[in-house]
Amino acid sequence: MRVYGEAFFFINGWINFLCILLAARLGRSSFHAGKALISAALGGVYGVLAWMPGTHLLRTVPALLSLCLLMCWVAFGKRCLRLFPLVLAAGWLLSGLSNYVMEKGATSWAVILIDSGAVLAVLLLTRQIRSGAGWYRLQIMYRGQTAEMPALRDTGNLLSDAVTGLPVIVLPEKQARAFLPSEIHLKDLSTLPPGWRILRVKTAAGSKALMCFTPDQIILRQGTHTDYAEAVIAVSDFQEKCALLPDGLFSEQREGMCHAVL
Repeated sequence: MRVYGEAFFFINGWINFLCILLAARLGRSSFHAGKALISAALGGVYGVLAWMPGTHLLRTVPALLSLCLLMCWVAFGKRCLRLFPLVLAAGWLLSGLSNYVMEKGATSWAVILIDSGAVLAVLLLTRQIRSGAGWYRLQIMYRGQTAEMPALRDTGNLLSDAVTGLPVIVLPEKQARAFLPSEIHLKDLSTLPPGWRILRVKTAAGSKALMCFTPDQIILRQGTHTDYAEAVIAVSDFQEKCALLPDGLFSEQREGMCHAVL
């Protein structure tokens, strides 16, 4: 019984880890392996306890939903509510797949390999779809520093810089740290780095001031196609892994200057 409990914990824990990984990738959110492992272990312990005698209440829908929400909070923090549906859907799908293959007599290791293969297939498929659906690789060079990240064409982003007239790429703080000294705090505008300036933007939540700079070079790649672009980079504290490319970046030509023709 002890061995069975350990195997059950490991299978549940690994499935939970795959659910968190899948939700993070599909939700275009940052993924912290350490937090994901803690969250997965929490779910693994719960899975073992839920099937012990006298703990049938742990198998009810409210208990399972509460566990899923707690796991999301451990793994994603304040992004938990946004990613909760993805974690829940991934959990149901992988649990169903695991139960099916176990009923066919599969071993624990076979279940782990099959679930891992299913997640890998989904990630590869979505990556392939995204590569032709507005997803790019963005490379920024500024003062000898280089950063590269995924970027999404955001048709709702119509930002332009009033000073230069260039479109504005919105960069997550985590990705911009290559260009920011450690003592710079985005919410404290008095720490604005030399050569940077303030950009006022309007969002659904109201007006906001963002630190921005004009990079030395911007390169956009989609598949085998590469283009150079001109834009201003604004840094925001939103917790995502990808940059947001403004629709104006893809205009044909404006006053004889090509920003990017893709």
